[in-house]
Amino acid sequence: MALNRNHSEGGGVIVNNSESILMTYDHIEISFSDIEPIPDAFKGTKKGSVFLTPYRVIFVSKGKDAMQSFMMPFYLLKDCEIKQPVFGANYIKGTVKAEAGGR
Repeated sequence: MALNRNHSEGGGVIVNNSESILMTYDHIEISFSDIEPIPDAFKGTKKGSVFLTPYRVIFVSKGKDAMQSFMMPFYLLKDCEIKQPVFGANYIKGTVKAEAGGR
C-alpha cells in the first residue's frame, strides 16, 4: 500500500506505463478502522474516486485532505467481502496489509 504517491496535481491518477485503467467509480467513500495508533491521514471518512487496474485499486480523494491518494495492490488485500445490505449502500470490506518494511 502507498499513501499520496498515485495522484496528480490536477486531481487525476498516475499509473505505470504497462498498466491500464479498467474501471473508474466516482462518489466513493473510504474509511479505515482497527489501526492503532491511527495517523491523521487515515482519520474519518474520505470522499473521492476509485480507479481499478489489473494489479491494484487506487483511491484519489476529492478536495484538500491529508490523504490525497491511497493505493492497494491486490496481493496485499485480505479477507475481502462484498456486502449488500437491504437498507444502505453496497460496500466492500477487507484488510490491507502494509508492505514489508512499510508503516
